[in-house]
Amino acid sequence: MKPSIAYTNTTHQPQNIGGRTVLPGETREVDARFVNATALVNRDLMILFINLDASPRFFGTTKVLPGEAVRVSVIHFENPNRENAGAVQDRIFEQLLENKIDIIKPYFSELEDGELSRLAELEQAGDKRKTLLEDIDNELAVRMAERNFSPAEYAQQLDAMTDEDLQLELLSVGDDSRKIVAIQDELAKRSDLQKQEE
Repeated sequence: MKPSIAYTNTTHQPQNIGGRTVLPGETREVDARFVNATALVNRDLMILFINLDASPRFFGTTKVLPGEAVRVSVIHFENPNRENAGAVQDRIFEQLLENKIDIIKPYFSELEDGELSRLAELEQAGDKRKTLLEDIDNELAVRMAERNFSPAEYAQQLDAMTDEDLQLELLSVGDDSRKIVAIQDELAKRSDLQKQEE
């Protein structure tokens, strides 16, 4: 669980912080990496470091090869006793956003939902690349759909499909084992019914 902190929006505009909207005058729990936090909170912060350099980086005993993303303690970047120590995560995300979209997208799998939302917020404040923002929205939507996956509802959808559509669905689900098992079960059920009719 990421350290969070109560944050009060003292501005006259809504603020988006790591996927949470804080209305003017409202106080909400937000990810402490994206706002000023106390030293006690900052000491527990784990930063997602993305090595965009050509050479490995070392954080204590942790070696981060070029192109790798690893979570490391904030103490490797800033003094956790400083109030804004968590701002280092935004700086890393801003460095990532300086790259082309095809370099950014592979790191989506390393980012949690709140981090992806924060990446979108930073992009929205910066270059506003429509394609990147759409890709982030699509990734978040896919993750939400995966979390809300219901095998029973999916089985009902499969039951209503033709054999041809079922084969196409099998090709389209990729390596989603839950869906593959459901499709295979439906195909086996249809095969059994066809044998009984013969």
